[in-house]
Amino acid sequence: MKHRRLIAAFFLLSALVLPALKVPAEGTRFRLEYRIRGGAVSRVLLFFPIRIFYEASVAIDLDARQQPDGSICFTYTGVPRTAYILRTLGFSGKTLGVLTVGGDEDIEPFAKDLLSRWRALEPEFAERVKSVKKFPHRLGMTGPLPFSFQRDRSGFYRDIVVGLEPRYRYAPAKIGIYFNVFPMLADLLKLLNHRFLPAAAGPVSGPVPSLPAEWTGDDLDFSADLNRTAGLLEKAVKSLVTVKQKFPFRLRFSVASSSADEMEVCGEGFPDVPLWKGFMIREVIRRVRLRPADGTLLADGIWVGLRNGKGQGGYGCLQLRRIDAMEENQ
Repeated sequence: MKHRRLIAAFFLLSALVLPALKVPAEGTRFRLEYRIRGGAVSRVLLFFPIRIFYEASVAIDLDARQQPDGSICFTYTGVPRTAYILRTLGFSGKTLGVLTVGGDEDIEPFAKDLLSRWRALEPEFAERVKSVKKFPHRLGMTGPLPFSFQRDRSGFYRDIVVGLEPRYRYAPAKIGIYFNVFPMLADLLKLLNHRFLPAAAGPVSGPVPSLPAEWTGDDLDFSADLNRTAGLLEKAVKSLVTVKQKFPFRLRFSVASSSADEMEVCGEGFPDVPLWKGFMIREVIRRVRLRPADGTLLADGIWVGLRNGKGQGGYGCLQLRRIDAMEENQ
């Protein structure tokens, strides 16, 4: 129950808003962002402690334009805030690494505030940290497009291009730590590639049809998605850990609320499906808000919680939301 309240609070506070299926010809601004957070404490051979914490957060702003085939093309316009990874180094948890990219040239105030909040929220890990290492990066770009993707009429994400690249400010020095926040942002989009309306409803290109009280979504197997994510998180994880979902599961959808201006569809799954070494997918939550009059998609977000029987683990969440001019300039 505690975790469900936490998830509900996250969606409420984040005010997730996804791109409309019908986008004005002049383009609309959106923000794509994710957060991954988790930790684990254990021992090897009963004597050697393992204490690992990881948190990452990144956001980019996008311009969205309707294409002749009905798809939506999203292209990069900027980074609204400093992206970061906050993680312990090694297995004992005595050193904390802070990797940052984007934002102001002077990231010291941001890093200081980030560390202060982390120490308050994670005292179990913070009290054992003896040193902090900071790795500031500049934002580089490769290729003709910094970041772009297409959303087809079915709501699936295709043709993803990633050309954003953190570059260590003291190059040619090497840090040897994965900082794949932008490839991760792109890859997590694939978690949304499953239907949230009944199969009979088809793509929403007009008024939302009458929906049943409940329906089930597609069979979901996140094994490939989670292995790609693990490979982007850490070199050791990529080489040593391969997760395998024991069985597929489905989200159960229902209309959570409805009015003339807005309809919220909520999909929930609490499968407790084993993945690796006692860790399981505990919950997957997807919330979608539609404007029923014309089928415009107002909100979409996904939360995936992974934990073992001791409550260790964490969560990942992704959101793509429309922003107004005032928020864009903040």
